[in-house]
Amino acid sequence: MNAPPVMAPARPRERRLRESAAPSYGVRARGAAAPPLQEHELVALWLLGRTPSETLPWPLLRPGRAGRGPGPDVREAAFLSPEGVVRSGPVEVHLKASDFVRHGHDRDPAYGSLVLHLVWIDDRAEPGGPQPLPGGGFAPTSAVAPALGGDPARLRKLLRLGPRGTEPCAAPAAQRGAEATTALLRAEGRRRMAELVWRADALAAGQGWHGAWVRLLLRALESSAGRRHETPHARLELAAAIGRALGGDPLRRLAELAAAGRPGPLIEALRGSGLIGRGRAAELGWNAALPLLAAQAAAFGDLALARRSAALIEAWPAPRPYGRTLALRRLLGPPARGAGALHAQGLLHLQDLWCRRGGCGVCPLSAEGADGEVVRAH
Repeated sequence: MNAPPVMAPARPRERRLRESAAPSYGVRARGAAAPPLQEHELVALWLLGRTPSETLPWPLLRPGRAGRGPGPDVREAAFLSPEGVVRSGPVEVHLKASDFVRHGHDRDPAYGSLVLHLVWIDDRAEPGGPQPLPGGGFAPTSAVAPALGGDPARLRKLLRLGPRGTEPCAAPAAQRGAEATTALLRAEGRRRMAELVWRADALAAGQGWHGAWVRLLLRALESSAGRRHETPHARLELAAAIGRALGGDPLRRLAELAAAGRPGPLIEALRGSGLIGRGRAAELGWNAALPLLAAQAAAFGDLALARRSAALIEAWPAPRPYGRTLALRRLLGPPARGAGALHAQGLLHLQDLWCRRGGCGVCPLSAEGADGEVVRAH
């Protein structure tokens, strides 16, 4: 058998040609020890507010928050459009623009509402154009490498600077203190519960009280499933088990459990004879049982039931922190003792009404600092 031919060492020019042909994501080498750019570094650049402004299609109002789980890398970024309207939505980050299609995002509805595709280099056949989205929309593509000379070292230098300013709700929360901030959030939680009560009443008007209970219970089971692989049929079986545990008249039984004046008995009854945990049962109570009880009390003028429902709402235990409010929760600091579910629901209410719509600097959390001055977004 002939021995394989021995390759002669590459001459300097040949070595340079080989290296230039290798994929580099537009990275300009700065020494053999320099690690290649990673996508998470580009995400960090964005979240820290350090993306060069000249690369963006509009002025940035808020970078948003990191995405959790499947879907875009960044949620709730906000820009100011030329018309003076806030454009808010998710941002997807890639090292190469072609990764959007290579990763299958062009067929995933979760990416249909992007407001920006942020990349290190735009390697498409026609760079600079918008990124087609599933559903027929488009998102502008912003390439960062040209503004930084294609040098990852310059990007990492920006990362070491840390955040560009702070969110406008952070300083007022620190000045206000935990007790006052918690009270403000609990008030927002009551507003969110009022919306749930209104929806429960509207549902009962169309489907009757029992029909409304079944519909609310199924919705709550679906929203509380989290990452469980739970089929609609499995949720129907859980709803039936909870119904059996409550007896022949579930609405009457819910009202009787509310009379205990404590969340515990009602939460335990909603576990369906132990088929679900206390945390999920508490979610069912908040999103299905309590709104329906409060709606019934208002519809029938039942003052006693209204007081019991209100007392339960005030005392309902806090859930585990919701992923989409973690960033806001960190900005505001730890809640005061006894914050409960109202605090968590207040975070959700503000997140939905203000954070995701570009309302930084004008929301109830940041509108007034300790000195009474209005705090505006950076």
